[in-house]
Amino acid sequence: MTTDENKAIVRRFIKDVLGDGNIDLIDELLAANYVNPSMGVTNREGFKAMISNFKTIMPLRNFEVTNVLAEGDAVVFRGNMNATFPDGKKASVRVITYYRLADGKIVEDEPISMPPLTELLSSIMPKSAS
Repeated sequence: MTTDENKAIVRRFIKDVLGDGNIDLIDELLAANYVNPSMGVTNREGFKAMISNFKTIMPLRNFEVTNVLAEGDAVVFRGNMNATFPDGKKASVRVITYYRLADGKIVEDEPISMPPLTELLSSIMPKSAS
C-alpha cells in the first residue's frame, strides 16, 4: 500500500468507526491480529465491544483532523476528539495516535491524549485483556 492509501484507511477509520461508531467496518479496516495496548484491547472483538460502549457513553463524537502523516506502514494522526455525554456534558481531548498497517489493515493503534482517554473513559475500559 502507498502512504496515501494508508492515510486514507486511517482517515476512514477515524471518521466512520471512531466518530460515527460504524461497527460493521471494523473487520474491513482492522487486521485479525489488531491491538490497542493503551486501551487494553487485544483483538477486534474487544475493540467492537469498546466502540459499542462509546456509542452509549458518548453518543455524539466527532474528530477534528489537524494532521495525518505517513511513512511506510506507519501513520500518525493529530487532532481533537469532541464528545457529548448523555447528560449533556461535553469533553474535548487532544489526541496523537500512532497506527501501524499491514496489507491495507490497521494492525496497531496506540493513542496518546490530553487529558488521558483512559481517565475520560474509565467506565468502559476492558477489565482484563480480551
